[in-house]
Amino acid sequence: MLRIALRMLLGDRPKYLALVVGLSFAVLLISQQGAIFLGLLVRATGPLQNVNQPDLWVGDPFVRWVSETRPLADADLFRVRSVPGVEWAEPFFNARVNCDLPSGNQRFVNLVGVDRTTMVGQPPEILEGRLEDLKIDGAVFVEESARAKLENVKIGDELKLNDRRAVVVGYCRAKSGFDSPALLYTTFEQAVTFVPLGRNSMTYILVRVKPGFDVKQVQQAISSLPDLAAFTPDQMRDKTVSFILNETGIGINFGITVLLGAIVGLAVSSTVFYQFTVENSRYYAVLKAMGCSNLTLARMVLLQAAWVGLIGFGVGVGLTGFFALVSRRPGTELAVVFPWWLLLGSLVATAICIAIGSILSLRSVLRMEPAMVFKS
Repeated sequence: MLRIALRMLLGDRPKYLALVVGLSFAVLLISQQGAIFLGLLVRATGPLQNVNQPDLWVGDPFVRWVSETRPLADADLFRVRSVPGVEWAEPFFNARVNCDLPSGNQRFVNLVGVDRTTMVGQPPEILEGRLEDLKIDGAVFVEESARAKLENVKIGDELKLNDRRAVVVGYCRAKSGFDSPALLYTTFEQAVTFVPLGRNSMTYILVRVKPGFDVKQVQQAISSLPDLAAFTPDQMRDKTVSFILNETGIGINFGITVLLGAIVGLAVSSTVFYQFTVENSRYYAVLKAMGCSNLTLARMVLLQAAWVGLIGFGVGVGLTGFFALVSRRPGTELAVVFPWWLLLGSLVATAICIAIGSILSLRSVLRMEPAMVFKS
């Protein structure tokens, strides 16, 4: 009987394809939009992913996310260094600056300044050039994906940052921020000359805790200092994600898209599958007249629904996986993160759509009278 159910389903090619395409599109909407949303959240924490040396990020107590800061003074750095358990504390600079290109065009770029001596906060990966070249007067590294945004500047080309000369000495690879600006690296000392902020010039103070000291205790000691607060990388990440979810409309917008995907899947599966069942009602009536039980007919309907659901799920998830692979290319602006639990969530959503969509079909089959086969 199960083989007959599949032959009935596959024999009606137009409706079978309509079911598969509709469910595939619904799964694509649910999984792809969910993956893009997660990708944006991960991208927002890009500065945190680029810096993996410190145990603590010290900044303003009221910081809401990693790119929204209040500059710190030099005295704050010395206060943090005096806290017991601090192995080292180094300044970190991260700010926007106007960049004049060789062609005369201009762009806003994100300038990162790292400590000249220790290079704490350096780019995760150097592609061309030497990291030591950052110590050259006016030297900057250009993040690889920013080259196209900066008119494909080459090593040796000159830029102007706030009307100050900057020379490209190499390329690096790093994570961009939430709004994906062009990213430049230089030393902290040169960064404060490119972007003069007055007497308060540090964006964050990066801290490493001495071995044998408890990170939480050192964190509490730093946070007890006036106008300072210390955060672990995980806490900064959570703050950033919370800001994106609560202070922007991104979460609502993507949530609506995912909900629409579920509604589309439910509407398509319910309508088309019910119509398919109605048009094949005579065949179900014949089987019932031949002695098939309601349980057997229910298994046939559920098998048809499960078959369509798995095919549609596979196609939709496959397309999402393809987009995820494309997004991994260096320099791409597409941010996609597709973890296993999102895959499982898409499968559950598909199963719910199929289950609800098959209820109407089951009701019509179970209520069917065998005598209807003799009706004209």
